[in-house]
This record gives sequence, structure tokens and C-alpha cells, in this order.
Amino acid sequence: MIDNILLYIKLFPSLIKFTKQRIIDTWKWFAFLFIVELVLVLIALITLSFIEIEDISKARWLYRIVAMITFATMFATIFKSFKEYSQDYLITKSFQSTPLITTVANALIGSSICCILSIITLLFKPVNFDASFIAFIVFYIMMILFIIFISVTLGLLDTIYKNMSMIFWLAVVINFFIVPIIFIPSANENLMIQLLKLNPLFYLIDGLATSTIYGVVNMYNISYHIYFILIIVTIGAINFMLMRYVAHSKYKYSSNIIATKNK
Repeated sequence: MIDNILLYIKLFPSLIKFTKQRIIDTWKWFAFLFIVELVLVLIALITLSFIEIEDISKARWLYRIVAMITFATMFATIFKSFKEYSQDYLITKSFQSTPLITTVANALIGSSICCILSIITLLFKPVNFDASFIAFIVFYIMMILFIIFISVTLGLLDTIYKNMSMIFWLAVVINFFIVPIIFIPSANENLMIQLLKLNPLFYLIDGLATSTIYGVVNMYNISYHIYFILIIVTIGAINFMLMRYVAHSKYKYSSNIIATKNK
């Protein structure tokens, strides 16, 4: 364990260089994502500014815009991150290293795009609605952690299963209908809303959108914060077991190939 930590410290400059090159090679991907989302957000915001609607209705539409930004950016970033993680896994493992640094960099860039677009949306917020900077930062950090942990999980699975991309996009479609984009949870929570909030994506999207438009409301849901942290810890434990399983599977596969060639 200590030897691995010392090795990672020794290889850290090389990992940073590798990550920097990876970001340089794929910067157009993030630029395209940002430009497309920015254009769509500006069109939606300009349209809202010309429509005569009450502040409450306007706030609900702004909530949907932030929720959609968060949803699209998060899933796009996770897809990019886990595909690159699976591609870089064998390369970095051959040097007893890890592709995690690239995943962290992708999470930071993707979350920054979400943050910038949310701030732009915030400028069109009705005057009598208050945003919460502290709440936004808390959920922003939670989003970064979720992207990193789930990208590692999917990246590891992608190295041993061929259909992970199809499963991922199926999950995207399903989650689109069960996170607060089409509908917005009311103040009076019923059983269905409470069950939907067990989905960590619902927690993140609702938290970021609420903190941007309605303020500090979701910061008081301590039980959901604890639940989300437990989810992250659980994913971390799964990742630890998956790393060992994937390493063993790849070693077994390589051994079989060598044995076949020797025959």
C-alpha cells in the first residue's frame, strides 16, 4: 500500500503531463458541448424575457433550464470520462499507475461548464427570488465527486463488458423522465417524490437547480446529504473491488493468449 502511494507520487508529474495532453487532444469536445448548451440556454432565456409571465412561472422555467444544463453536462462528461478511463486503463496499469487524474480533470472541466451556464441563467432570475452561493458550492462539489466515482465504475466495467455504452445511454433516457426536468417537485412531498429522491441524480440536479433559483432550501435536507455521502462511499467500495476483479481478468486473459501462442 505504502509502496503504491510512493510510486504514484513519483509518477505524478508524468500523469499530469499525460492528462494535459489528453485534454489538449479532446478540448474541441468540451468546446462543442459548451457552445451548443450556451446557444440553447441563451435562446431559452431570451424567449422567456419576451414572454409576459408571472415571476413564479418564470422561476419554474429557469429551474428547468438549470436542471437540463446539469443533466446534459453531467451525462456528457461521465460518458467522455469513462470511455477515456477504459482506454487508458491498460496503458497506465502497465506502468503501475492510474488513469484517475484524467477523470478528475474531465470532472472539473465539465462541472465548470455547468457552473458558468448556471450563473448565466442566474442573471435572468426574478428579483424576489434569492440564490444561495454556499448551497450551490456544496452541490457543485457533490457533482464533481459523483462524476469521478461513477466514471471510474463505468470505466472499469467498460474494460470487461462490450455493451456498456448502450447500457449507459439507456440509463440516460430512463433518468431523463425521473429527474426534475419535465416535472418539478412540489413543496408538499408525497411518497413518489421521496422515492425519486433516492436517485442520487435527482438529489444533485434538484440541489443545483434549487440553489440557483430558490436559494438555500435543499441545504436543510440533512438526511439526503448523509444518504448521498453513503452512496459515494458505496460506489468507492465497489470501485475498489472492481479494480481487483478487472486486474485479475486482464491478467488471466493475457496469460491465456500467451499460452495459446506458445502452443
